[in-house]
Amino acid sequence: MLVRTCLGLFVVAGAWAQQTQPAKESEKGDAPLTRSSFSAKGLTHEDDLTDLFVGNFADVAFDRGSLIFSQLFEAYLEAYWRHCGTYLRNKVEMKTQVCADPIDTTPPRFGEPPPRPHGCMSWKTVSLGYADPALYAAKNRLDVEQSVNQFKDMVGSIKNPVRQFADIGQLTDDMDALFRLNACVGPGLRRFQENVVLFSAGKQPLLIPGEPPPVAPRALPAGVLADSDYNRLVEDLVTDQAKTWTFNRYLPGSTTLRIVAHDPRGQPAQIRAKYFFTSLAKPARTQGSVIVSFTDGMPTCIYFSDAPSTCQTPDRRIVSKYSSGGYLNANASPPGLSPAAAPPVQPDRGAAVPAHDQAEASVRVSVCVPGDLAAGWTNPLPGSKMEALQSQLKASIRERAKMPGYDQTQWMTVNARIYSTWDPNGPFLDVVTATNGGRCAVGRHEFLTLNP
Repeated sequence: MLVRTCLGLFVVAGAWAQQTQPAKESEKGDAPLTRSSFSAKGLTHEDDLTDLFVGNFADVAFDRGSLIFSQLFEAYLEAYWRHCGTYLRNKVEMKTQVCADPIDTTPPRFGEPPPRPHGCMSWKTVSLGYADPALYAAKNRLDVEQSVNQFKDMVGSIKNPVRQFADIGQLTDDMDALFRLNACVGPGLRRFQENVVLFSAGKQPLLIPGEPPPVAPRALPAGVLADSDYNRLVEDLVTDQAKTWTFNRYLPGSTTLRIVAHDPRGQPAQIRAKYFFTSLAKPARTQGSVIVSFTDGMPTCIYFSDAPSTCQTPDRRIVSKYSSGGYLNANASPPGLSPAAAPPVQPDRGAAVPAHDQAEASVRVSVCVPGDLAAGWTNPLPGSKMEALQSQLKASIRERAKMPGYDQTQWMTVNARIYSTWDPNGPFLDVVTATNGGRCAVGRHEFLTLNP
């Protein structure tokens, strides 16, 4: 209810058009529930609506306390009344407050400034139709619990207000279309609204019978993602942002980039990219630019050249795909190991040795070690800080070596300054960085044998 007045321009035309289309005829409500019982195909929020239906709450692009979810819940209730109100056996009236101030259409006198805008002085209650009492009560509980968060979304912490309001403005169209694609009292819509209520309350979802629960993607260890296909990542980020552009149209596949800063793990800290787009006013393609900044190894802000100080928030699904290795480039050369020559390890004739163990035993990692740390590196004392560093580094490299297409082309460099204040009980991420192989720019060349 919070932004109804603000969103009038977004939804009036779409809502008027949608009301002329009939809802899909209902099916038997006792039909078996399957994945095909529900469809959101072609809708703007197809992925989110489908995730709510199947119970994949982890991949929903918004939180239950967000303004967009509150509006989704509200739009669903109102669309149900418009398209399926005859199926409501028990119902309660939905109401909201709107400004009742008269609109002053008197033009200002010549030479006088126009009147200043002011807050609403009087309000009136209007009806929004009717809803199922249980669903409406769940929506009211959500509004009470999340009113502070929704206010922050509107005026405080929101990083991408244009996108947020555009998404909300599309919800009315999506909800109207949802009732053309699904039966009013069919099992699909019934499960969808059950999970909407559970999501609003922060509870676990209902899953489709006979299907395995959704598996959350596994975040990869730090450093592995340095070998991702960043051109593909930035392409997806820009394509997603372009969905909200009003007058411009992004040209797919036009992105070129360069990484201008790295973090200590070898992953990008900032990427600058160029791309092409067309517009209604200028059909010929025009070049734009964008900066993608990373925090703790993850893309967190997108800055377009026409609004260089405005942080656009990356899509949550794209970030999740990146963190779980979905953009890894199998042909790239990940930082970590060097194919330094080493005598092959002969297996025990009396026992079978797995192939991956033999390969690991023959690997020695090339490391550039500052001179003042060389002695401790060569002979680390048991339980020492240096032993902890080597142990963590070995574990990280073994994990990275499991990735498809992994090869050994880069070396590691130990940062003596950071090592001096490093807590061995914490991660070594800032202590060791990836460097180009061949020689040491700082320190002397040492080896770290993965086995034992």
